[in-house]
Parts: sequence; structure tokens; C-alpha cells
Amino acid sequence: MKRLLTVLLSLAVLFSGLLFAEPGVFTDRVLIGTFQAMSGPAAIIGTSVAKGLNSYFNWINNNGGVHGRKIELLVADDQLNPSKTVVEVKRLVEQDKVFSIVAGLGTPGILAVMEYLETGKVPFVYQGGGHTSFAIPPKEYRFAVQPNYLTEGQIMAKYLIEDLGKKRIGIIYRTDDIGYDGLAGVEKWLKDNGHEKKLVGKFPVAIDRFAFDNEILNMMQLDVDAVIMYIFVPQTPAFLKQVKDYGMDAMLLANYANPDPTTITLSEGAAEGLRATAWVMGDVNDENFQKYISIYQESFPGEIPNAYAAAGFIAAEVFAEGLRRAGSEPTREKLVRALETMGGWNGLITPQLTYRQYDRTDSSCRIGVNRMYVMEVIEQVWTILTDWISLQ
Repeated sequence: MKRLLTVLLSLAVLFSGLLFAEPGVFTDRVLIGTFQAMSGPAAIIGTSVAKGLNSYFNWINNNGGVHGRKIELLVADDQLNPSKTVVEVKRLVEQDKVFSIVAGLGTPGILAVMEYLETGKVPFVYQGGGHTSFAIPPKEYRFAVQPNYLTEGQIMAKYLIEDLGKKRIGIIYRTDDIGYDGLAGVEKWLKDNGHEKKLVGKFPVAIDRFAFDNEILNMMQLDVDAVIMYIFVPQTPAFLKQVKDYGMDAMLLANYANPDPTTITLSEGAAEGLRATAWVMGDVNDENFQKYISIYQESFPGEIPNAYAAAGFIAAEVFAEGLRRAGSEPTREKLVRALETMGGWNGLITPQLTYRQYDRTDSSCRIGVNRMYVMEVIEQVWTILTDWISLQ
């Protein structure tokens, strides 16, 4: 009887598809998790990121998976609330036993769980935010993809000074980690290149502020010729409409969370001429971009993906490539080592990124994408304006 029970238990394990020892790895699938704002004020972002993730994974799964395994994604709704993020991520890791966390959304939530994941040696591939601490100092199990705000702030300053010759720059920024990071990047480049005096006004605003009369009037009094915007939707449309109402004549350059059709729609005509940094390739004439649209629409027929969906798609591309390189018997350690072999790698829409072997003294071994380009709203359409800009 004891032998029979042992055989039955072995068969149960076999047919469940479970491979012993490695969390989330089964004979027929790999189970991963993500945290997104699927409800609440930021749901327009979270649901879009989730669609991007699912569209690519659906396509992978419909074409045989990775080494014969499908990728199964569990989406936890944290409502962009870091307290909920902690609860949901612990559930994904400790109860659902996911293999990896992919594309968590929102700087506050990411900051709340990233050390927990690192301590638990759970690979965290793609953070939906650009806080510098996601990549610097580097952590072995954390792989950033998006440009960090410190780098972006430097690129924005470089573009305004070297490319456009601006002489009186103002910056409006959120009073959170994102805004402070962006401000630090702008100030760093200006200081390093002898242009400190060209930053004539700094305007911090709370993340729930939607009236900017005082800031705009002060900018006009300072006669700024360019304004760097480290604010997001829905603040961005409110700011743009008020700038238009006051008739302020300055070039506006927003950070990379803004170049999305939502910004244009909510701005009700006030976004014309707005410029923004970007890093996701969006050339509609490019063969790879057309394939991306085709893949996305296999899951969401007739729908045009927004920038947030593109972010999710990129996160899925990076993870799937790492899983492929990890081989037919993946482990978390093998995934980490596999991602480290991605030097100068491009996806369908993922711009070139490079990871290297983990070295805590190498601040760029987990940095991901480190160059950007500028877009402009021309006739109510986001249009690519420049080539890639880097700090080199």
C-alpha cells in the first residue's frame, strides 16, 4: 500500500507539470507576476501595460512558447498604492510562487518592494518608472530597462542648451522621487558643463496640484525661453491649458511619461508644439514596428496600442529573450546569467540595451536603455523630431 501511494503521488506530481525545486517552473509553463494599477485613478496606465504584456506573451504562447513552455502571467491590482503593492507582491512570491516579477508599475510601489525581491533572489525584470535607484547602485536580480530620470534630466538639459541654444530655462517638477531625480539630472548636466546660471527658475508642485497660475506667472516674469516639465497626466494637460490661457511664449519639454495620445486628447488643443523625450521606437514605416502592431492586434483587434502598452510589450520582449537564453531547464539563477549576455540587444520595439555580468562597482551593468530622442506634437500627432541623443 505504501508503495502504491508513493507511485500515485509521483504520478500526481508528474501530471500537474510541476518541476521540483524551482518556483514557477512547470513542464508546460512558466508562471510570472506583475503589479499594475488595474483600477483607480491610474488604471488607464496599468490596464494598458497589462495589455502590452499579454499581447506579446499570447503571441509567444501561440507559437510554441519558450522551449515548449507557455508563459503564464498573473496580474495583481495594486491601484498604484505602495501599501497594496507590498501585500500583492508578497502574495505573488510566497503563495503563487512566481518565477519572476516583470514590469511592476509606479515608482512608489517599486521602491516599496524592490529590496524584498532582491533579498529573496527573485528576478525583477523591467521597472515601470525611471528612478535612478532602480539601476544605480546595481543589484544582481534587478534589471532596469527604461532610461532613468537622472540620465533623462541630463539629456533634456543638453538638448535645450546644445541643440536649441536656450538661455533661460525653468523647470516645474513633482515633489516626489521622480521630480527630484529629474531636477538632479538637469542640474548635474548644467553644472558639469558650466551652464548653471541658465536655470533661472525651479518650481516644485505637489503631485495633486492642478492649478499652476503662480508658477506660470513667475515663469513669465523670469522671461524663460524653455520649460522642462517633470509632471505627468493628468497634471500635464492642466498645465498646458493654463499656459495657453496665459499666452506664455516658451518652448515646453516634457519627460518621457508624456508622449502619448492621452496627453493630446486631454489637453484639448493646448498640446500643439509640446516636445517630449522618448525612448520607445515608434516609426510606423519600420517593418518591426508594423509587426509589433500586428502582434498586439492579434489579442486586441483594431486597437492601436498607446505608449504604456508599448512599455508592457517591451518588458515582455526582454523577459522572453532572457528566458529563451536561460535554456530548456530554466532557474532564476540561469535567467539572471542569461540576461547578462544581452549586450547591444534590440527587440521588435525595444531599443538597444546592454546588460553585463553583475559587478557592484559597475554602475552601468543593469542600466538598460541610456539614450533618448525628442518628439513634438505637430497637427495633434506625436512626431519624431530628432535622432538618438546620448550623453557620450
